[in-house]
Amino acid sequence: MLKRTKTAVALTAGAMALGLLGAAPVAATTTAGAAAPAAKTWNDWNHSQRGVVIAKPGILIRSQPTTASHKMGFIPRGEIVWIDCKVDGQDVWGNGIWYKLSSHNGYLAARWVKNVDHIPYC
Repeated sequence: MLKRTKTAVALTAGAMALGLLGAAPVAATTTAGAAAPAAKTWNDWNHSQRGVVIAKPGILIRSQPTTASHKMGFIPRGEIVWIDCKVDGQDVWGNGIWYKLSSHNGYLAARWVKNVDHIPYC
């Protein structure tokens, strides 16, 4: 009888945990007509795709899809970046694709970013 009770408790706790985890994204969504928060959240970027910087120690943000363009910033390795789309640009180590960032008016060489989602062309 004790084994059945432990199993029932474990199943109930697991179902509750899954229920709480499943409810978290719903609670984080914004309602229609509400003002958007100042900082972008996961749900605010639903029009963008994600990528992860894989370059050591990180990657420079450029104003155009070429290494000769103006440096606009730096993103360290392991950071998630939000990407609007991809464009053809200067070849960087065999890869001529560049990602246009959602959060900056800049570009990253795709050679140094692992895309998490499908990235469409601009």
